[in-house]
Amino acid sequence: MKILITGGNGFIGSKIVEMLSPKHSITVLDNDNTYGLISEKELKSLYKWRQRNWKSTTFVNGDVRDPIIGLKAFKSRPSLVIHLASYPRAKIVNNNPVEGVSQIVDGTTNMLWHAKQFGAKKFVYVSSSMVYGNFKNKIKEDADTKPINIYGEAKLTGERLVKLFCKNSKLNYAIVRPSGVYGRGDLPDRVISKFFEAAMNNKDLNVHNGDNKVDFTYRKDAAQGIIDVALSENQNTSFNITYGSARTLQHAAELVVKITKSKSKIIDTGRNALYPDRGTLNIDRAQKLCGYKPKINLKTGLQNYYEWLQNKV
Repeated sequence: MKILITGGNGFIGSKIVEMLSPKHSITVLDNDNTYGLISEKELKSLYKWRQRNWKSTTFVNGDVRDPIIGLKAFKSRPSLVIHLASYPRAKIVNNNPVEGVSQIVDGTTNMLWHAKQFGAKKFVYVSSSMVYGNFKNKIKEDADTKPINIYGEAKLTGERLVKLFCKNSKLNYAIVRPSGVYGRGDLPDRVISKFFEAAMNNKDLNVHNGDNKVDFTYRKDAAQGIIDVALSENQNTSFNITYGSARTLQHAAELVVKITKSKSKIIDTGRNALYPDRGTLNIDRAQKLCGYKPKINLKTGLQNYYEWLQNKV
């Protein structure tokens, strides 16, 4: 199968390429953005690690919003599009909303238009659990969506564009909502990455509301879930792709301190208004319809991540 993966150099996207490239013809579209988090040299080194197990792929470098880049990306006429290209998290979009919202909304529109024009059969849009806003445990995909930050609102707008666009064409869709993805190959700005950086240097771990829960999902599980949805015959619906068992930020911090044998103290700095109150997402639909089976619990995932942080291999 011919597959286009936008954001294919990214944290989750690169794992999807690794898992699909042995059996499929893959085109990767990415723009190599550092998001101001690391140097270009460090990014190249990280990409080299992320791509180490890729089989033969075609790479297109450019902005997902650019129509000319769209033509290049769809040159192979892929039947499946997995669209991950986006500013990666809420804080970055909040700090630069003009650029962040444009990349999410305009980039999605550009990819949808090209997918229709070039005869793609299915469009998988990787959204976010942030679209729910504040929610309680075991939230299902048909729950109300009330984002409390710009990132969540932009992702939700992307979902609506996907549904509307596909309604009036022969293009099928699937929407995926991950949560708290972490693991080997991550950038240093996510919550688990920050916990490890502090703990490995015996510095205080700052936790925003330690009682708040996150449905942490290991990178490989998230990638496998997206693949399960993408290759499933079930069309035109949304799927929560998480581990399915949320843990408090305090618990995650304590595990990091224990794994690293750190002398760090855990400091609860109070609630961060940018992030909603969250919990466990219901993953029954993905399990029943797509055969999704997350395997890596938080303790094992954190241990795996720590081993990579020590050796980067």
